[in-house]
Amino acid sequence: MFTPDNAIGRNEPRYIGHESKRMICEKCGFTKDIHPKKRWDNLWAFPFELFDEKQGADWYFGYLLFLQTRCCGHLLWFFNYEHLSHIETYIQQAVRPSGLYYQSIESRLPKWMKDSKNRKEVLKAIDRLKRKT
Repeated sequence: MFTPDNAIGRNEPRYIGHESKRMICEKCGFTKDIHPKKRWDNLWAFPFELFDEKQGADWYFGYLLFLQTRCCGHLLWFFNYEHLSHIETYIQQAVRPSGLYYQSIESRLPKWMKDSKNRKEVLKAIDRLKRKT
């Protein structure tokens, strides 16, 4: 799991000036600095494109997430173990709560993940990821 130690915040744009970012592995302590480069339009940007969230990449740096696996013909991924536990609790529920549906994280889950026919396979994949070190 990687965390930026000098990120300003979630809503920070990709073009932030010339400040570098530092990635730190919480498991082994490995550190890597990422330096932005000047673009053709004289703006500073990191040398990668932000990936689509469906590809299992970090929203900030674009690196692939540690907690990901194939499941039901799709890529199943989580940002961290807290995210994994929250989704696992939701998937386990036979009767899911209703309410302000479109204002919840669960409303953004793909249909294949919420289908009852895939519940056992999704929970097995989540269990595999929980044991991943």
